[in-house]
Amino acid sequence: MDKKMKRIQFHRYGGPAEMRLEEYQLPDLADDEIRVSVKAASINPVDWKIRQGAMKFMTGRKFPRAMGQDFSGVVEGIGRGVKRLKVGDEVFGSTPVKTSGSFAETLITKEALAVAKPAALTHEEAATLPVAATTAWIALVHKAQLKAGQSVFINGAYGAVGQSATQIAKAIGATVVGRVRAESMSAAKAIGADAVLDYRQSLPGNLMGTFDVVFDTHGSLPANDERRLAKRGGVILDISPSPTKMMRVVLSRSRHFVMGKQDEATLREVAGLASKGKLKLSVGRVVRLSEAIDLIRELEAGRRINGKGLIAIETA
Repeated sequence: MDKKMKRIQFHRYGGPAEMRLEEYQLPDLADDEIRVSVKAASINPVDWKIRQGAMKFMTGRKFPRAMGQDFSGVVEGIGRGVKRLKVGDEVFGSTPVKTSGSFAETLITKEALAVAKPAALTHEEAATLPVAATTAWIALVHKAQLKAGQSVFINGAYGAVGQSATQIAKAIGATVVGRVRAESMSAAKAIGADAVLDYRQSLPGNLMGTFDVVFDTHGSLPANDERRLAKRGGVILDISPSPTKMMRVVLSRSRHFVMGKQDEATLREVAGLASKGKLKLSVGRVVRLSEAIDLIRELEAGRRINGKGLIAIETA
């Protein structure tokens, strides 16, 4: 490919100042890869954690490095071994952690990390799903083996993973109690939470020992509170564990550290729910690629926008 395009990348690990919107040229496709014209990409905390160097043991030290994982777009090239997807297909999915690259006009990813975009979803809606929704799916379905009639406590129920978890749990037939900021309480109720708590208030004593699953999607629920909320034999899930929680994960079969898995099977599951209107994440702000670095910087600094940050890619 000779055409030069633009993407957000960095030339060394570090803070927000390392991000650059620059021209780049993609390599030739490997046999199992697809090239996608990106229509929308969504921002996740893992994107800036990778840039900070928190995952350099996986990403290595070859620069420049691209940013972004979640995307939705149109296939414009396929490797010789690609069987499932074809040029012209509308797809959504993620890029490998090692390469990233969705904050761009065009990206390369593995065929195994992308599936057909449901016709019922816009590119923007589809781009919100891969990291957040698959993380919630793996947590509740694979780790907790949640069943209809069970009860779930979700800390951070209006974050992207929390919204996903709430809706997935309700689709399964579970009861959900969510804990959020006061200004998000009505919104959390609107997406299906049966009861919603203000995170600034103490946990009600009558909830202790009543949940089959306790899922901290935010990282702010103390390990002892998780234990007190869970039933005997209940499952405790964390996606951002403190050192104390991580030690307890190692020592307890009922505790699990959860990471998303953007494989074909999991992406199909979340796509199926989304296409039926049972899984939809709020969008807080949409920007163009030329404005995306500023939004990433704001989100990294802790700014709340009540939904996902999205990048809408306008190709020439």
